[in-house]
Amino acid sequence: MNDDVRESIRQWRAKAQSDWTTVEILSDSKLCPTETVCFHCQQFVEKLLKAALTLYGVEAPKTHDLRRLIQLAEPYLPELSRLVDSSDALTVHGVETRYPGDMPQVTLAEMNELVESSKEFGKILIPKLKG
Repeated sequence: MNDDVRESIRQWRAKAQSDWTTVEILSDSKLCPTETVCFHCQQFVEKLLKAALTLYGVEAPKTHDLRRLIQLAEPYLPELSRLVDSSDALTVHGVETRYPGDMPQVTLAEMNELVESSKEFGKILIPKLKG
């Protein structure tokens, strides 16, 4: 792996870590903004997937669609297959919950489910991206 690729992966990981730190801080708040936590969960997973694609020499498309990113990464990380369904729930929070509209308020239970799903992605992806 050349230095440019290594640096790109480092930057993706740093951005993902920033999102995850935001998730942790906001989740602990008495005034927890559930939609914001879910947005940062989606961003955390998206950035880790894009780092993984970079690692395997696949150009990451400009998309928030986690299913699409998983499809591109699956040849290298087949264990992501089991998370495809949970990726759809996360993808919704990458765009739709950021603006007023038809999406109802996200409950704490729903948020906690997405946080746990994001952790599962992290368990698979972070070890692959170290180094």
